Amino acid sequence: MRRRDTGILLVSVLLVTLGITACTKRRDLSQNTVIVHILAEPKGIHPTNDHNAYQRMIFQCTQKRLITTNIETNKLMPDLLTALPEMLEDSLSYRCTLREGIRWDDGSEVSFDDILFTFKVITCPLVNNPETKSYFSKLENIIPDKNNPRSFIVTSTKRYFDNASMLSYAIILQKKHWDPSGIMDKYSILQFQDASFKADENADLKALTGSINNVDNGRIPSMLVGLGAYKVTDWQTGSSITIERKENWWAENSVLPHEQNYPKKIIFTVISDMEPVVLALKKQEIDVTTELTTPALQKLMKLGYFNDNYISDYIGSYSYTYLGMNLRPEGERTAFFTDKRVRKAFAHLIPVEEIIAVIAKGKARRIASFVQPDQQEFNKNIPLVLFNLEKGRQLLTEAGWVDSDGDNIRDKLINGKRVPFSFALSYMISPVTREITMMIRNELYKAGIDAQPDPMEFSVFYEKAGNHNFDAMLGSWSSSSLPDDPRALWHTGSWANKGFNFTGFGTPQTDSLIEVANEQLDPVKRVATMGLLQEIVADEQPYVFLFNATRKIAVHRRFENIGLYPERPHLLLGNLKLSDRYAHPKPGSN
Repeated sequence: MRRRDTGILLVSVLLVTLGITACTKRRDLSQNTVIVHILAEPKGIHPTNDHNAYQRMIFQCTQKRLITTNIETNKLMPDLLTALPEMLEDSLSYRCTLREGIRWDDGSEVSFDDILFTFKVITCPLVNNPETKSYFSKLENIIPDKNNPRSFIVTSTKRYFDNASMLSYAIILQKKHWDPSGIMDKYSILQFQDASFKADENADLKALTGSINNVDNGRIPSMLVGLGAYKVTDWQTGSSITIERKENWWAENSVLPHEQNYPKKIIFTVISDMEPVVLALKKQEIDVTTELTTPALQKLMKLGYFNDNYISDYIGSYSYTYLGMNLRPEGERTAFFTDKRVRKAFAHLIPVEEIIAVIAKGKARRIASFVQPDQQEFNKNIPLVLFNLEKGRQLLTEAGWVDSDGDNIRDKLINGKRVPFSFALSYMISPVTREITMMIRNELYKAGIDAQPDPMEFSVFYEKAGNHNFDAMLGSWSSSSLPDDPRALWHTGSWANKGFNFTGFGTPQTDSLIEVANEQLDPVKRVATMGLLQEIVADEQPYVFLFNATRKIAVHRRFENIGLYPERPHLLLGNLKLSDRYAHPKPGSN
């Protein structure tokens, strides 16, 4: 009953957000406003410190990078640069040239100082951005080109297969906005990359980075300065984030699809339950959603009026769902998963095929690796682990987990104390993740394991994962068609600095493989190294890889230029142009 009441409340919030009262029969579809459904509110959209899928969707409209991924072609393309970075003879350096006329909202022109400042912030050890920082561990310096004020050289300490594309991970910052006193001028990237540099002994740097790290920089609209066509104008906590088109934007005349700004306003509206999402689509109160469940879309597609009003489809993606286990429990956390045999047992006990059939209605595929089958570096020789209850039980027994007291739950003597195998299974609140968790729980119970569902909000979920404060977690990652850097998920350094290696996987051998792969410029040799890393990950089983799902997307037909793509965020919101038929409706037609 509580879930239904919550859904009704969220629909009420949505109606208020859109300015629709209870007596209004139909939303005014002639308004040039795009309503985008999101399942959860991001913790923040800080340009360096926050990382989440919804932030990426918002940043597509509000921020700019030196280069970015073209979601139409799955290739890198220049964003603020005139062309992709030019590799120099040493294979360690790249020349970059900025486009002309790039201006901040205050009218000032983007300069080399802004570029240098951006990368100083990213590499500064006091800035709370371990995820971003991991991509720039080989960055050495940013050097101005004496012959061209719009050109600069990016230098690296080592060859890196992705030295150029690492620039796509940096949101360009306005130095005057973040550091009006010029404190960062006293320091260099070389200092920040030196492990012996005592950053916390510099009071001015501590004060500046404390200001940069302030969570307000990821939530208060006036703080969210960017080079994109839109700016954040309103954030209603738990309800919606509104962005509006800027007047006299510097790239107003651009013909590039990713730089169009047709909608006057885009509202990202939070609805966490699927029932009110379906209701809102039926009533045309949402324009875009990439978050539908398969049953929800199947239900909607049977309705003629829904198909008349919306373009909808199942779109392939590079995201995957996994069950991650804590290999390095800290504090009072029990060492449930330190034994590989236990992790192997879980791989046999998770009913992946049933989950795909029941939850995804077959609109997903099983996976065996963190590299997806459609990616060049996928190791096709890694076998899928089949569901096998007896094999799972056998492995648990071999690992010393037996039911010694007859209560149907296995237990084990750990540090002199008899501990039942009763662990917390963390997941982010949503109808789908709850159903998957319950299916996993039921199968594990048959093997003598008590999985306690531990639901939590989006921001809390990833905060606890980053702090290693979990037993096991049901999570998902969004990848890309481009070759990926495995360091963020699998290098031990990314566990130590509380990055994305939540499980604590890794050894000197796997760290070395990651370094070799990342320094390998020959794509054939890199594929071989990445294949070996995938085999080790599969053998150690820090994750039970579940499935690669399709995205279920619906977009209102009142917009033109609709394109749906596997790359996140799956469509170009700024490219949605209101059809003349809706912009100038006939009297009485709406």
